[in-house]
Amino acid sequence: MAAPRWIPTGEQKRQESLDPVGVALLGLGVTLVLLPLVQEREWQGSWKWLLAAAGLVVLVGFLLWERSFNRTGTALVELSLFKVRSYALGALIGLLYFAGFTTIFFIYTLYLQSGLGYTALEAGLAITPFAVGSAVAAAVGGRFVNRFGRHMVVGGLIAVIAGLVATDVVLDAVPGSGGGWAAALPLLVAGAGSGFVISPNQTLTLAEVPVARAGSAGAVLQTGQRIGTAMGIAAVGSLFFNRLAAGQGDWGSAFRGALWLTVGFVVVALVAALADVLTGRGRRNDAVPTPTSSHA
Repeated sequence: MAAPRWIPTGEQKRQESLDPVGVALLGLGVTLVLLPLVQEREWQGSWKWLLAAAGLVVLVGFLLWERSFNRTGTALVELSLFKVRSYALGALIGLLYFAGFTTIFFIYTLYLQSGLGYTALEAGLAITPFAVGSAVAAAVGGRFVNRFGRHMVVGGLIAVIAGLVATDVVLDAVPGSGGGWAAALPLLVAGAGSGFVISPNQTLTLAEVPVARAGSAGAVLQTGQRIGTAMGIAAVGSLFFNRLAAGQGDWGSAFRGALWLTVGFVVVALVAALADVLTGRGRRNDAVPTPTSSHA
């Protein structure tokens, strides 16, 4: 009943063109890139990697289409957003970090239950320190992000890397079912680092985006994180199951190999964060600026 009152109609409604071609190209490109990773074990032969190459070509076509469509309508992605340095680097950090940290829950749960014989409840409890550390650190980070800026994200990424590396060391040093419980402290450190990454990075990434573009910028940022999640699970999962098959059921070796790929994603995210901090503009953005109301 309230819709006619609050939703603009007639002359008040801004007429904008949709971008179905952009949606189709992005969806097709991402699918073609990820499909060979997801089906790597089921599809024999090297032909499947041609799909990934075709996917990259489609994604290039998507960028060219978006660049052209931006001139005539409302494109799916406003490429001009990536001219804002803090936004471009923050979006890259988000994509890479989500490619890494979300895979931890996937491979670690499999390792605990199938490799160490944990029940579902025990596996959940063993990984809870990561969630607890993330929740507490996120609450603290929200209060201090204005003061420390991207330095907080860098510190968080370093803590995540240190915690994951320590988790690998502990699991290798403590054999059997005790390893999952012994890794609680390293996972707590990694989780605390994660809390200093996700929310602060989103705040910093959107800080310099004009208010008129905030909706589009936020949607693109979230989409990138979802694509990163899918990419990470496909890549890390493929490595995990390949090593498991090659090692004839050696769950520990499979998990640790996949864990290092996860660490690799986080390391690349750290490089992007350092790039923002170490440049002149990155130092300028240490304090979060107040978003303007510009409609440029």
